[in-house]
Amino acid sequence: GGTPPVPGRVAQLVTDFGLRLFRAGWGHRGDTNAVLAPHGATSVLVALQVATAGRGRRQLEGALGFSIDGEGGGQVGDTP
Repeated sequence: GGTPPVPGRVAQLVTDFGLRLFRAGWGHRGDTNAVLAPHGATSVLVALQVATAGRGRRQLEGALGFSIDGEGGGQVGDTP
């Protein structure tokens, strides 16, 4: 595994994921109000990383932009 991310860096990674999630879900609708809880979405996807291996794990790491084993999950789709 890699080196665990620094706590301040984890907060930035969660924020980046939340912004990508918002843009993917609601960014194209200028007249829609939305509430987003990136911490909740991140918590679920991190829990799934713990229970997943192989391709599914790599996809989760790519979506989040980081791995529970350390940074570097890469990006799927948009870049930060």
